[in-house]
Amino acid sequence: MRYRRAFLAVLAGAALVLPHPAAVPASDRPFQMQDQDERGGQAEWGGGGGGVSGCRPGTPAPAAPTGRYHGDRAIFGPAELPATAPVGDLLRNYRRFGALDQASFLEQYGNAAKDGWVYPPALGFVVLPDGRPVKFAFELQPGHRIDRFGFPGGSFLAPVGTPYARRALPPQSLNTPSQAPLANYHVYCVVKPFTVDAGPIAPWFAQPGFGIQFKLEQKYLPEAGPALNVTWLLANGYLVEEAPVPGDDPAVAGQVRTHSA
Repeated sequence: MRYRRAFLAVLAGAALVLPHPAAVPASDRPFQMQDQDERGGQAEWGGGGGGVSGCRPGTPAPAAPTGRYHGDRAIFGPAELPATAPVGDLLRNYRRFGALDQASFLEQYGNAAKDGWVYPPALGFVVLPDGRPVKFAFELQPGHRIDRFGFPGGSFLAPVGTPYARRALPPQSLNTPSQAPLANYHVYCVVKPFTVDAGPIAPWFAQPGFGIQFKLEQKYLPEAGPALNVTWLLANGYLVEEAPVPGDDPAVAGQVRTHSA
C-alpha cells in the first residue's frame, strides 16, 4: 500500500496545479495503482504465481509485422489498431489523434521535416509551473510487473496494464516490427530490486497522460554505466520477460484481430 499512496499523492498534487488540456480526450478514469484491473481481475502489478518472486519467465510469440499504415505513413501507426489481448485491452477509448484531425496533429507534434515527432520536455514527466518535473526515486521490488512498447534498448517503462492513452505515446509506437510481439509490447517481472525515477506522465500527442512512468537512471545503477537499459537489466538478472498468460492472448502470428480508429 505504501507505493500506491505515494503514487496517488504525486498524481493528486500534480492535478491540483496543472490545467487539463481542452484538446485531450478523457478516458473513463485516471489510472491508479489498484488491486483490481479494468477487466475485473487481479491486477498484475504485484507478484503472482510462478517462478522466482512470482515471476513467470517466457518469451512472447512474434506477430505478423505491420503491413499497412494509417494514411500510408508509418508515423501514424498501423491502419488497424490491435484489438487482441493484451494490447487491445490497453487501447480502450484510445483515439489515434485525440480530438485533433490528422493534419492538425502532425502540425502540433511533428518535427520540422514532418517525418517524426517532437517529444515532451523533462523526459515526459509532468512539469510544475515553476519548471520542476514531478518525479521521485522509487524502488521496484521483486514480483512487480512492468511493461513497455518498444525494443529492450529503451529506458522507459510503466506499471503493467497502464492504458495506452495514459502513456501519451505517438501512434507509431503501436507498429509491429519483424520478429516482434504485437505492437512490440513487452511485459517484465522484477527479480532483484532496483531504483528508478517515477512520476506522472505529461499529456502529449493529444493524449491525457497522467499514467506513471519509470525512467532508468545510471545514478541508481552506476555499475551499468551508459549502457543502462532494459537489455542490461535482463542480462544482469534484475528483470525477466514474461509471455502472455495462457488464455489472455489467443492470437498467434498472422492471426491478429484489429479494429480501426
